[in-house]
Amino acid sequence: MKTIGKTFLFLALGLCAFAQQWEVGGIGGVGFLNNVNVSGAAGSAKAGFAPGVTAGAFLGQNLNAHWSGEIRYEFFDSSLKLSGAGTSASFSGIAHAVHYDLIYHTNRKQSPVQFFAAIGGGLKIFDGTGTQEAYQPLMQFGYFTQTHQLKPMISVGGGITYKVSDRVYLRTEIRDFISPFPTAVIAPPPGVSYGSILQNLVPMVGITYVF
Repeated sequence: MKTIGKTFLFLALGLCAFAQQWEVGGIGGVGFLNNVNVSGAAGSAKAGFAPGVTAGAFLGQNLNAHWSGEIRYEFFDSSLKLSGAGTSASFSGIAHAVHYDLIYHTNRKQSPVQFFAAIGGGLKIFDGTGTQEAYQPLMQFGYFTQTHQLKPMISVGGGITYKVSDRVYLRTEIRDFISPFPTAVIAPPPGVSYGSILQNLVPMVGITYVF
């Protein structure tokens, strides 16, 4: 998996080499994640992640008047959680995402206001960071672990950029980071099944500098 990640990064950097104009920026927001259904002999429950802060950075290049591309990194601070049988349990967790996105701008890049849509893909790493204990609440539905798990990820979204000066833009956007559910970080016991898709919807605001 490390080799795949390096290959993906080198390809994205290679695309950047053809850029006539680059941009760099920082971005942040709050992520909201769905729960997946948990089912087994003990009954049903929900597994997922609590809302949490997201922060990231990106390096982009203009490909032509309407298209650009971005290498992006995001950090997610979001606790793991289980809920069911009238109770809930949580466990500290974080995640990292690295991906390359293609961006379509409805107006030319020189326009003071630009609407854009984005789609891309990459990798997301989930980390359980809490303290493991021999007994966990709701352990009949799942176990919280201090595991690192890497999953493929799709990134989709859109937003608006506002020109503040010749080189600075204010950016607002919403992204959906879609990946398989990390069943090594929240591990189902034998005979228990989890839903398969995790979505992380993140409204964000950022600043872009063009050079």
